[in-house]
Amino acid sequence: MSVIGRIAKVAKPYSGSLFTGFAFVFISEILDTAVLTTLFAMLLALVTTAATNGGKVEIPFLSTAKGTQFQFLTDHVQPLLEQFFSSHNPAQVLIWLTIITACVVLTKFLFDVPGAYLMHKFANKVGMDLRQKLFAHLLRLSPTYFEKESTGAHMSRITGDVGALQACMGPQLADVLRAVLTIPIALTMMLLVDWKLTLIALTLAPIIGGIMALGGRLIRKYSIRIQERLGDFNASLVERLGNVRVIQSFVREPHENKQMDTFNQRYYREILRAALVTETIAPGSETIAIIGMLGGVIVGGLAVMNGHVPAAQFIQFLFLAQKVGTKFKMLSRANQLRQQVNGLGERIFGLLDVQPDIEDLPQAQALPRAEGHIKFDHVSFTYRTGEEVLSDINLTVQPGEVIALVGPSGSGKTTLVNLLPRFYDPTAGVITIEGRDIRQVTLASLREQVGIVPQETVLFSGSIYDNILYGKLDASEDEVRDAASAANALEFIERLPEGFQTVVGERGARLSGGQRQRVAIARALLKNPRILILDEATSALDTESEHLVQQALETLMKNRTTFVIAHRLSTIQNASRIVVLENGKISEIGTHTELLGQGGIYRKLHQMQFRDSVDSQETQPMPEVL
Repeated sequence: MSVIGRIAKVAKPYSGSLFTGFAFVFISEILDTAVLTTLFAMLLALVTTAATNGGKVEIPFLSTAKGTQFQFLTDHVQPLLEQFFSSHNPAQVLIWLTIITACVVLTKFLFDVPGAYLMHKFANKVGMDLRQKLFAHLLRLSPTYFEKESTGAHMSRITGDVGALQACMGPQLADVLRAVLTIPIALTMMLLVDWKLTLIALTLAPIIGGIMALGGRLIRKYSIRIQERLGDFNASLVERLGNVRVIQSFVREPHENKQMDTFNQRYYREILRAALVTETIAPGSETIAIIGMLGGVIVGGLAVMNGHVPAAQFIQFLFLAQKVGTKFKMLSRANQLRQQVNGLGERIFGLLDVQPDIEDLPQAQALPRAEGHIKFDHVSFTYRTGEEVLSDINLTVQPGEVIALVGPSGSGKTTLVNLLPRFYDPTAGVITIEGRDIRQVTLASLREQVGIVPQETVLFSGSIYDNILYGKLDASEDEVRDAASAANALEFIERLPEGFQTVVGERGARLSGGQRQRVAIARALLKNPRILILDEATSALDTESEHLVQQALETLMKNRTTFVIAHRLSTIQNASRIVVLENGKISEIGTHTELLGQGGIYRKLHQMQFRDSVDSQETQPMPEVL
């Protein structure tokens, strides 16, 4: 299906607003092109020729409508108008024509407003739908995708691309529709007024068509490039604003200003190139159209001077010619608009067409409430780059066990636990929960039973209450309060002026590290998962905060199968088993005492951390054990 076809499919539920708005616009253009040009021509002819023709009112268009499908106007309408005008003096006729014209203008206004509003409504509905579809689709994509694509690029698609498409389908589409409606109506009336003058005026139309076709192709190319440059700018902006403390600490503000200026300049240049094309095509088309119309003006003007054409008829021709010339400028944007919509649509649907790496199989069933029996059976994992991270992992975990994962940086600890909620799928082997392959169960039922407390706690920018409630959206206020109490968070929350309704700021910036982690633990407690993944979150805390968070973690771990990625070996001495990973393989498994007795890697890591702790009189995180 073409891009335009796919956009039309999205827009179909809202087509009622489009067609109703189109109907209002159509009536407005009929009033403007057919009625108002006639009335204005009559007024001008009356004022300019009143002294020479005895105040007789000329009725353009009607006098030339004989022998056409408008014959009924000359047979019925024209006699009534002539009788009315002949029974009043020129001043009275002028007043009446002015009143009638004002009424038509007001009527046109009453059709213009709802027409424009409904077109805007249509465009905004489509934009709203596309933004929601993009966001919902992004939530389905696996972490692998987000490792390749930046947040700024996604923002550019959801806001920039959709916003530009929305503008194309709103005001710009309305302008093109007006041109499409006005030009045929005006040309028909011009042919009726004087077909010879009309043909002269249209001699340059093929040139306009060629310019419009060439410009459309250029606009499509530039539309895509503009959105790509905007995506680059947004990505760079998000990255730098997210690391503003690093920039300030290294005093790199001038350097980053220069970097952002580079992205800004690229975006600026693409916009100017597109603007040059657009603003050349539209006025160029209008200029050529007006030049053609001037040819008709010369011939028609001479005919009026020689008395062959009534003045009112020629004045109406001029009004119509001016409208056609102006609308050609808008019509010249039609092909540009189509190409721009195609370019934007390609980027939007390009994202919607990205297939999730991880999704439910057709036969997937819900995972029943798990006890916590987990088995890694010959599990391996290799990145798309070919780098093997895990190799032939075999591990059976009993319900309620606490499994600590230790090892040097890059040994595969985080990757191993990320396989459990299916953030990634193993490239070989099987992971089972209660004997069921986790690829055979639905993602929602699996992830509902897995709780994660990361080392770098992430909170949303709302209140503390909302952040805890995120663990169970239908929880009562008492349940939220109990979870906060169990996480050792209730005391500090109640000391805050707004208590649970305190807004934590972006990523929880208004709370300390220990407070953020206790809120995250309360959120996990409220979720009440059977399986827990902890990326030890106490290494960067002061002693008091560490003690409170450690107590909260112990509460959270009770009666749950728990995986702990250990940074401080002193915190995992009571683990059921310690799994030592090295180069993606399990090198040692045992209790703290057993592993110390084996004299292997764990003992060496423990001795290095113990030596550092003696030297500094406090336990420091081991750089190699990350």
